[in-house]
This record gives sequence, structure tokens and C-alpha cells, in this order.
Amino acid sequence: MNIMDKYLDQCKALSLTARMAIALLVFEKFCKNNDLQIFQIKELSDYLWQWPLIDGPDQFEPWERSRPELVNYGLGDEPSNQVLSELVKRGISEHRFRNIVGSLTEILWSSFWGAAEDESSIKFLRNVIYSCKIEPLPVLTPFRFSLFTDGEGWGRKLTIEDRDFWRNSQIISDLIRA
Repeated sequence: MNIMDKYLDQCKALSLTARMAIALLVFEKFCKNNDLQIFQIKELSDYLWQWPLIDGPDQFEPWERSRPELVNYGLGDEPSNQVLSELVKRGISEHRFRNIVGSLTEILWSSFWGAAEDESSIKFLRNVIYSCKIEPLPVLTPFRFSLFTDGEGWGRKLTIEDRDFWRNSQIISDLIRA
């Protein structure tokens, strides 16, 4: 078993929300490493970081209806000309980018209207990690309190402080390793 497979094996205990957060950190680092800093990526990131704070249908429905362009792209829509142009400029194939964004999106969307999809969410997380090819991967310690066995797969509800700690955990890890 290689290092990435061992890492993914440890992620199996984590909630869908924690898996999405890890995938999002990997995606954000991929974008930074490839100087892919466009509005649509910031919009996607900000939108997905709101997910851990959504509590109940009164918050979910407006959040889900306000999906940004890249969520729709991840669910199968065509990319905008601006996104395509940036991918070409950075030498990133549209196929690879679609695989990453689609997998990131599906970690959550594949479970929204049914039971929590344990195996498929791990498969989507694996796709993000293997397609992004970043190192080091996010430290898992901050995510270990949000387990798949809690909240019907979604984990415990997070506070704003918990979410912000998750969001900044890659920065903290990079500083520790420096």
C-alpha cells in the first residue's frame, strides 16, 4: 500500500463534510501551485466552505440554489470561456480540471438526496488527491472529530471557529513544516 492509499484509508473514518474539506484544501493548493487564481475558483472555495455551517433545510435550500459556476461545471455544465482560457494558459487539460472539480463537487452532491454515500465519497476524494498530485497532503488531525459514524455520515455540526480552523489548517501545516 502506497502513502496516498494509507492516507485515504485513514480518511474512511471521516465524515462527508471532513472529506469535502480535505479535498477542497487539496484543490486550493493545486490551484495555488499552478497559479490558477481566477474569480470562479475563489467563488467555489468560498461557497463550499459555507457547507459545514449549513444547518437544516431553511439554510440548505438557499445555499444549494446559489451554486456558483464551477459547482454546475462539476455537475456536467460546460466551462466558461474564461475558465477554458485560464486552463490553456496554465497548461492544465480541461479533462483533468473537470475530473478534479467534478469529484470535489460529488463528494457532497452524490449524497444530498439520499443516504450518505460512503464508498463513492472516498472514490471522489481519491480522484481529487490523485489528480491534483500535491504534496504534502493536509494533516488529518483537525478533521478527526468529524466522523462518518456521526450525523448519518455528515459528522457533527461545526462552529464557525471549527470551520475556520479547518480552512486554515493547510497554512498552519505548511508553516510547521517550513
